[in-house]
Amino acid sequence: MIGRADAVVIGGGIMGASTAYFLSKLGFGQIVLLEKKRLGAGATGYSAANVRQHYSNEIAIRLAVRGVEMFSNANEELGGPAGFVQCGYMVIATERDEPALRTLVPLQQSLGVQTRLLTPDEIAELYPALDLEGITLGCLESNSGYADPLLTVHTLVEAARANDVRVYEGCQVLAIETDGDGISGVITGDGDISTRVVVNAAGPWADRVGSMVGIDYSLSFSREHEALFQTPPELTALPVVADAEQRIFFRPQGTGQVLVGQSYPKEREPCDPETYDDRADPPVVDSMVERLARRVPALGHLAGVDYGGMLTTSYSGVYSITDDWYPIVGGEPGLPGYFAAIGGSGHGFKIGPPIGESLAATIAGDTPPLDLSPLARARFAEGRAFTTLWNGNRG
Repeated sequence: MIGRADAVVIGGGIMGASTAYFLSKLGFGQIVLLEKKRLGAGATGYSAANVRQHYSNEIAIRLAVRGVEMFSNANEELGGPAGFVQCGYMVIATERDEPALRTLVPLQQSLGVQTRLLTPDEIAELYPALDLEGITLGCLESNSGYADPLLTVHTLVEAARANDVRVYEGCQVLAIETDGDGISGVITGDGDISTRVVVNAAGPWADRVGSMVGIDYSLSFSREHEALFQTPPELTALPVVADAEQRIFFRPQGTGQVLVGQSYPKEREPCDPETYDDRADPPVVDSMVERLARRVPALGHLAGVDYGGMLTTSYSGVYSITDDWYPIVGGEPGLPGYFAAIGGSGHGFKIGPPIGESLAATIAGDTPPLDLSPLARARFAEGRAFTTLWNGNRG
């Protein structure tokens, strides 16, 4: 274990890997990345990794637009492949949610999102495999899609290692030390590191890391279920589809597979990230499959006994959720050298790289590509929490 570092990043998911990589690109000095288990073992490893730009506030939209740029040019921007598939992202809605689409799409377009409204007839022409009963409007982002979460993290980490970042897996942080000047060190199970900068990117464990320096984060945790199925070869190509009415999303996974997952609003399933069951609950999978089959009739056989023998895998991950469903990012008043990139709330993967890029610049004292101040923890006390036009929280 190295004894001194210019910055210690805690957490080997998308936020931590991105921040460590971009700090190293800026030449910040000796960077250390600590992961208590293995890279991507927390929320990132279970992420659906949908890369979309459909948000309802300026900072999230700008981060998402930058995220698509980065995933689209991963070799240059992220240091290697991210497995990005640019299949498009489409929201479909009933009359109840039409106002949200008609309000948000012009805002998104004004901030650089390549999106457009679609009538049901236009959707049917593009994607004839969909049953659009009840759908009155949609919007399509042609340059969005999905990526490979573990590949992305490993790409960032390997690129960081090439810049001399020290990476320690299986290394648990036990305490963070402070003195009169702020952060002074990190104590781990493998040794102590003297440092003046700590980045809390610990995902579902971020509240526990925050408590080491007296910060009480308001985070809640919920299991989120997904399932992957084989599909018939004749099924036409689909984008990532957010079905607002049925509260599911689904998308292709490579060729010959479809991934389906839960979407909000839904009842939270509180859990402990240390002990939760990462297997998907069969009743939840059954419910998702029934709704998927209604929307894609060619997948009706999945609703049969044992899913027609087409189930590839199913699992559950953990969302770490802030009070307004947006990440907490930035420094902490009164604690020099402490920074956070936590509370992904289901958004973390797609905006993790641009958050890491701008947070690294902030730490280094440079002008960040994007102003992250709207994501500061102080927003809750100052009445600046985010809201949404959607029924339930969709971002």
